[in-house]
Amino acid sequence: MLKKIIAYFLIFLLFINGIGCESPTKENDTVFKRLQCDSKIEVLIVGTYHFDQESNYDELDANNQRQLEKLMTRLQKFDATRVFVEKDPKYDSIYNQGYQDYLESDDFITDKENEVFQLGFRMAKRLGHDSIYLFDNKPPFVGSLENFAFASFDKYMDSVDVKFNMKHFDQINKVYRHNDSVMNTLDLYDNMKRLNSTDIANYDISRMHMLEVRFGTNTEWLGADWLGRWYQRNIRMMMHVLKKSEPNDKVLLFVGSNHKWILEQLMNNTPDFKVVNAYDFL
Repeated sequence: MLKKIIAYFLIFLLFINGIGCESPTKENDTVFKRLQCDSKIEVLIVGTYHFDQESNYDELDANNQRQLEKLMTRLQKFDATRVFVEKDPKYDSIYNQGYQDYLESDDFITDKENEVFQLGFRMAKRLGHDSIYLFDNKPPFVGSLENFAFASFDKYMDSVDVKFNMKHFDQINKVYRHNDSVMNTLDLYDNMKRLNSTDIANYDISRMHMLEVRFGTNTEWLGADWLGRWYQRNIRMMMHVLKKSEPNDKVLLFVGSNHKWILEQLMNNTPDFKVVNAYDFL
């Protein structure tokens, strides 16, 4: 009998709690409207290392060419309508003339190791596109960043604020060395796959918000302005993509991996875009 009483009591509590949970601010009842775009641009952002700036791989040798073909086969499934590469649109006519030459003959890229050719040109031709799209932008170094070079941070290494400036340096350096040692054991395809993982994205995000950004706080603001310029550059890059795309396009971006996380953040906050996870294709 006691068990029945307890059971009825629990049912009663669930009933009255259910009534109490009725919220006047449910989405269907709210008086506020949301901003939205009915026709979105799907975007797949593929982070890459810069082929002609790093020496771990010879991208032109036969084995790595096969690795690149494997990469292309996986990414082709996205069925992009436009392919973008990390170059300033002011060079559009030059690169699109080169792309037309590549359409005539695959030999055009056999001696060109840059990822613009080995990834961008190759992917666009596979998809039957008649042109390639450029979307980089590099804002000027102004104010505290005038005449900037990474050596500009050196003057803060022994400053009175060194404890603040270098708070996370040892951890960042340790994690970087570990990750780099792991990446160096991978073949080209797996390296590209890992560059598009959340682990690498989280490291890149954390590093840029834990190290350089601290330098010059309350004085010249060098680090904060440097990170601000990075955001500015990527916002401009995003706007190139938006202006050059049409509703319901599916765009594929090949870009340095450190751009990937910030472009995804920006595009996820821009209703025109729907970001697709590149790692799922790899």
